Amino acid sequence: MKRLHIYYHFIILIVLVSLFPGCSKQLELAPPSKYNARDFYKTQQDFSLAIGGTYGGLRGIHSYQYPLVVESLSDNISTSTNNPYTRYTLDASDPNVLSLWSAYWTIIDRANNILDQIDQGQFTDTDLQKKIKGEALFIRGFCYFQLSWLFGGVPIVDRVMTEQELLQLTRPSVEVTLTFAAQNLITASELLPETSTGKDIGRATKYAAFGLLGRLYLFNKQYDKAKAALEEVIDSENYNLYDDFADCFKNTKDNGEEHVFQIQYTSGLINQGNQLVYTLVPENIRSPLFPNGGRSLWLAVSKDLYESYEEQDIRRDVTIQKGYTTSSGVIDTETLLYVKYAHGDVPGIPEDNDVNLSVLRYTDILLMYAEVLNELEFEANGEALEILNNIRDRGDATLYEATDLTSQEDFREAIFHERRLELACEFLRWFDLVRMDRTRATSILENFVSQVNEGNGTYKFDSKFYLLPIPASERQVNKNLEPNPGY
Repeated sequence: MKRLHIYYHFIILIVLVSLFPGCSKQLELAPPSKYNARDFYKTQQDFSLAIGGTYGGLRGIHSYQYPLVVESLSDNISTSTNNPYTRYTLDASDPNVLSLWSAYWTIIDRANNILDQIDQGQFTDTDLQKKIKGEALFIRGFCYFQLSWLFGGVPIVDRVMTEQELLQLTRPSVEVTLTFAAQNLITASELLPETSTGKDIGRATKYAAFGLLGRLYLFNKQYDKAKAALEEVIDSENYNLYDDFADCFKNTKDNGEEHVFQIQYTSGLINQGNQLVYTLVPENIRSPLFPNGGRSLWLAVSKDLYESYEEQDIRRDVTIQKGYTTSSGVIDTETLLYVKYAHGDVPGIPEDNDVNLSVLRYTDILLMYAEVLNELEFEANGEALEILNNIRDRGDATLYEATDLTSQEDFREAIFHERRLELACEFLRWFDLVRMDRTRATSILENFVSQVNEGNGTYKFDSKFYLLPIPASERQVNKNLEPNPGY
């Protein structure tokens, strides 16, 4: 399991610590240096730099490989994108799946290095020591949750291990992996502050941990626990919805009242910008929103998603642009583009956008809570319907009457539909399809594929794709890593 990227003898820290007074972004950059991880973490400053590097690991993977893989697998992306995820041809040799796997293990290793040493650290500020420990647990819990729903059960690495120890690890069940992730988030919630302010704005908080716990429990159909975790966030009264839906995706509104946890980006420094805007459009686009074009491999939005919005729903045009002009002057009137993150300042160079990426938005908290209420007990005209209509009202979508949703199944369908519209391009649709009733999800995907099937067998959904393949290169190193079924 050497290539799992869990164990490092040396690490290179080029750490960006972001300071955010109000909603502005300032930077404090540590000089690039090479340290022995075991010797490095001693002082308060050492641990502060180390946790900054641990957060930094989330940046790159979540603005390219993660959205490319998980959004393409869903019915939000057109098969015209022509990648192995939209066409359901990916296998265990896929490089982007390997990048996902490797990135999360790298981040887990960074967190483990901190957690192994922090209790012996030389801290003058014990509150800071407690907070950094909570942040490391939060990030490790997040990564394990991501790995569990993407790949199934994965090895539990709860400390820095030798290469020999790593090679003996096997895959536990997904339930064991989810339990470990939950334990990390629970402990993190006990250590983290309720808010992050000043130079710490954007860091994990108690309520970010509870929010992720709610998502994890919802995924695992532990509805009572999900309800309790989500109520911690709601009852805190720290969060609210922006009046304008588009504000959720502007850099001037980053770390504001609707954002429970965001991955932080900044412009002007190498590898610190958000490349997502660039990833979502074609390389031949000519537009003041995208002065540098896009990628050759990008995410074309499906007609199915576009037509799922009502005509008056303002969320559609904030999220999706229909048509574009090519660099040669040709006007394309049909292609659908994600433009959700292109409403703030335009970056001067590609991959240098400083808009943050929300991992957990308060709207998502409310939608999950409404879903949990329905799963526990359907109520035709209760709190869950009120939540759903409040979210639709902001988007100018038609409100539901109690007579429109007359059963638990009706409301469940409405919630999943609303999540698709509200959270499109926030990379949760595949997560929702994976956790949905399997028969229903398969029906949705097979129907979506049938709309574009040209009869050549290219577009054929197989249920094995509900889990990503364990990378073949990892299994060559550690024979104990069982493959996922069908790969």
